[in-house]
Amino acid sequence: MLIGPPGSGKSTLAATLAESLRAPVVSSDNLRQELWGDAGIQGPWSELEPRLHGAIDNALAAAGTVIMDATHAQLSWRQRLMQRHQEARRVQWIGWWLQTPLHQCLAWNRSRHRHVPEPIIRAMHKRLTTPPDQPDPSEGFTSLIRLNPCGACLNKQVNRALQIIHSHEER
Repeated sequence: MLIGPPGSGKSTLAATLAESLRAPVVSSDNLRQELWGDAGIQGPWSELEPRLHGAIDNALAAAGTVIMDATHAQLSWRQRLMQRHQEARRVQWIGWWLQTPLHQCLAWNRSRHRHVPEPIIRAMHKRLTTPPDQPDPSEGFTSLIRLNPCGACLNKQVNRALQIIHSHEER
């Protein structure tokens, strides 16, 4: 489960992880494109959430592992997702929390083809850096991995995290 505001580098990380883990990516942007014809439309979560859960179910059934590319900016969203899937099967939740500084999220947002309004980025960034929505291992994560995509050696950060994940799998 990727966690971070828009512009934090989630989709870039999702592509890297998908290749390393040989796992499909379920992207909220792609689902918004399917639902509303435009990935930029931030439609009602009540319409998007069932699609997201269905896509995750399908990916888990087919591959056993899935990368979820969405902000997951609210604790209640993360909890519903984990609880729903915990009841159906034993899922090990790995949280990939992108702790990208706000100024970098805003800069990366300005440089991409689809822009998210800056007030949304600011609000989600604040939400993710303060309780109660700040991610915490106690939510049910097997591991909560903190990454700074604009920090030095992102590949080293990811490789170290993958080693941790593989050590959990071997137990």
